[in-house]
This record gives sequence, structure tokens and C-alpha cells, in this order.
Amino acid sequence: MAGLVELVHPWIDSSSAPLYTVVFPEAADDAEVVSFGAAREEWAKRANYPVAWVVDLSHLVTATPKQRRLFSEHLSRFEPHDIAYNRGSALVVPSAVLRGIVTAVFWMKRPRFPNECFATRAEARNWAKVQLRGR
Repeated sequence: MAGLVELVHPWIDSSSAPLYTVVFPEAADDAEVVSFGAAREEWAKRANYPVAWVVDLSHLVTATPKQRRLFSEHLSRFEPHDIAYNRGSALVVPSAVLRGIVTAVFWMKRPRFPNECFATRAEARNWAKVQLRGR
């Protein structure tokens, strides 16, 4: 797709853009969470085209209450881009603990874009591709 804006962050794979894959590490410090949000927010200023996300949380072991709040605040700042361009976010959450973390974040900031949870990255990717093509 012509006109794609480069999105660079260690957690983000842009090789299939405009389908982006985010793989969260087992744990991150607060600065890394802020850096992730800042990279996406800067990218969103110029990325005015439909996108879809696969957000793989399967490796995540811990996220502190502060980090959940930081991520929720990022989602609030990122929301105008999500509303305009996010065709779907597929979350890979293969355990009840991870679903609990997602529920906590989404309780603080309810998403205003299509989203679904999946047990595997393959299922999530398939759904995200359909969302990207289908709207």
C-alpha cells in the first residue's frame, strides 16, 4: 500500500502493514510502556489510512496497576485515530489472567473500535485481516 507511515517500536511488527502486530514482552517497566504509547501516538499524526491490529499478550506475565493506567491513558489519547481508522483489534489472550488484564484496561477506557479476543495469534490474524478488508 502506497503512503504507509513507518511505525517503529521494538514491540511492533509493521511488515504486514496496514496490519500491525504488537507482541508485548513478559514484563516492561513504566518507561517502556510510555515509549510504546508515544511511538503509536506520533505515528498516528500522519497515518491517515485504515489499519488493523493483532495484539499478542500471550507472553505477558505482569502489568502493574500503574502500567494498566498508563496504557489506558494512551488509549484515550489514541482514540481519535482508532475511531477514524482502526478496523479491528484482535487480542491474543490465551488465559483467564490475561483476559482479566484486558478487562481492567478496557474498564478504564472502553474501546470504540471492533475488538475480539482469541486464544492464538493465527486466529487473531485471520479475524484482523477480514476486518481490514471488510470495511
